[in-house]
Amino acid sequence: MVNIIEYSQLQEVKLQNDATQFVSQIKLILNGAVIKPKEIEVYYYKEGEFSDESVHRNELQQNNMNHFYVHRNGKTKIDRYKGGTRAGIDFVVSNERGVYYSYLIRSAVVNDKIYYGPHNVLEAIRISSNLDYKGIEDNAVVVEINDDSYDVILSQRINLGKGFVESKLRAVVLDNNFINSKYRDKEVLIIEKIRKDNLSKEKALLFAKKYLGYIPAVIKNL
Repeated sequence: MVNIIEYSQLQEVKLQNDATQFVSQIKLILNGAVIKPKEIEVYYYKEGEFSDESVHRNELQQNNMNHFYVHRNGKTKIDRYKGGTRAGIDFVVSNERGVYYSYLIRSAVVNDKIYYGPHNVLEAIRISSNLDYKGIEDNAVVVEINDDSYDVILSQRINLGKGFVESKLRAVVLDNNFINSKYRDKEVLIIEKIRKDNLSKEKALLFAKKYLGYIPAVIKNL
């Protein structure tokens, strides 16, 4: 029998694989707005098996597949929306009750323009779809295969204060947008990718130079 720790480890790998496929191959369409996620964080909670306390556990994050959830201050769909820089938007993956599973979209291309940060992504979707927050949530999202497929970097999520802090549940697309991006911990992402792919020093130097514009000391000292 698989114990809770083993289940959590296996579940994390599955979440990573699913997130990688989603962020590298999928585009979302909402009322004419085309959204291509470029940076996401995975949030998954199942009582007693993967109890990640950082998940909002709003009712819209469970059994609500292919819909958006706009962040709220409570756990029901009638609680007030979060405001200012605390606002954000998740794409819901869960198709069963008791499983809270969604992707926070941290950065995305919306109608061919890149937006960085959850609040900026939310507002870009609101304006491009010509829907208010309730309309964004009420309308089903059309999910299509993207024309391109990209490599993905996995890293730790940002600013977590509790639960599964060390889990690598942040997925970032490595494409041309990355070069000029404003991603948090950009250097860390590139170093992790170099280590994961076990690049030779020569390839590591070229890789870092391409995506960062400079070569970090830790790469020079490989």
